[in-house]
Amino acid sequence: MTIDQHIAAGINLGSNTFRLMVVNFSAGNLRVLEKKLITVGLGRRLQENNLHDHAIEKGLEVLRIFRETLNHYQPQSIRICGTEALRQARNRQLFLQKAEEILQYKIDIVTAEEEAHLSLAGALAGYMEPLSCSFLLVDAGGGSTELLFADTETGQTRVESMGLGVVSLTEKFLAPSQPDIAAMDTILAKTISHALERLKIPKELPAVKIIGCGGTATSMGALALNLTSYNDMVHGHVLQSNGMEDLWSKLIMLPAGRRNELPCLGEGRGEILPAGIRIYQVLLKLMRQDNLRVSNTGLLEGILLSSISGTPYLNCYPHNFIPES
Repeated sequence: MTIDQHIAAGINLGSNTFRLMVVNFSAGNLRVLEKKLITVGLGRRLQENNLHDHAIEKGLEVLRIFRETLNHYQPQSIRICGTEALRQARNRQLFLQKAEEILQYKIDIVTAEEEAHLSLAGALAGYMEPLSCSFLLVDAGGGSTELLFADTETGQTRVESMGLGVVSLTEKFLAPSQPDIAAMDTILAKTISHALERLKIPKELPAVKIIGCGGTATSMGALALNLTSYNDMVHGHVLQSNGMEDLWSKLIMLPAGRRNELPCLGEGRGEILPAGIRIYQVLLKLMRQDNLRVSNTGLLEGILLSSISGTPYLNCYPHNFIPES
């Protein structure tokens, strides 16, 4: 199928944030018409693996806002995906039924493996040229962290999903009254070590490039660049391990409320960012690496690409996202 002009939309119902993107797809480029990111906290305070009533109501409120955007642009294709919180929640049907009534579209609950491949598609779409070396793509989400190793020599990819995300780690280990950083570091080191072993990254490869996508990586990039408001300058920024250590030391000493006031962070991101930084710090140490590259594109862009009929979204180098003007 040849697409000359095509309005497409993607929605990511994440464990921490809900995100929407609408693009005009033309001649291999995707020009962003609208992009929204709203903190919901769907995965917060999961009680016996049930979504909290407040999170459900907040989520439905955000989807009503998204519905207005969809009504305005009338996309010809759309895909809506839920991730870890909706994979886990026993009462997800209560939310999904109401959400689908509001959006008037079906919601796909993607597996961790498909989530990682969609993140890969979106991350690759942000590069003008193919990556020439093998790399590890990392997305530290609210309820889980996906690792995808792409071996450019063989064309193979391997995925590991860890049930540790920035929301769950914050709630369990970084409570303001009694933080337990040592315990968090122990569980992170153990879990990430096992995941890396299962990925079987060939020892003979030279240093594997590490690419971080998602809210934690982009927030670290924005802070490292001293941005007064978030923008696309974070894309491609290389974060050094010593810079991440400085960020960690600074943020962990601030109350969550003060962190939330930092101008380049999204709503509520300051509360959970230290846990996300720690995931990357432990990963870099275990891989004996001293930097990672930030990608401003990832899961949301991958979801959107997968909505376009005929788009080879796992091999999407010809496409690149052009920011809103």
